[in-house]
Amino acid sequence: MTQRKTADSVAVRGLIRATLPEAQRGAANPVIFGAGGTLDSLGLVNFLADLEYRLAGEFGREVVLASERAMSRSRSPFRDVEALTAYVVELLAE
Repeated sequence: MTQRKTADSVAVRGLIRATLPEAQRGAANPVIFGAGGTLDSLGLVNFLADLEYRLAGEFGREVVLASERAMSRSRSPFRDVEALTAYVVELLAE
């Protein structure tokens, strides 16, 4: 049986950064979506679908990132890498 990685913030952040388009990987906390972000709404959907696939493979759990829960937050979990990392860790801890 294959051992899965623990879903800590360092591992999740690394996976998120690896999934980002290469042009965005250089900044310390790249903006993903919104003011200053390079992804438009279609780009965000594609990025999130790819990230969900990678998260399932890496951590052995399927998560839905674009949900009512995410959309109802006062601050978007998709704005930058740190916000998305915290959100993904929260989902994987459930």
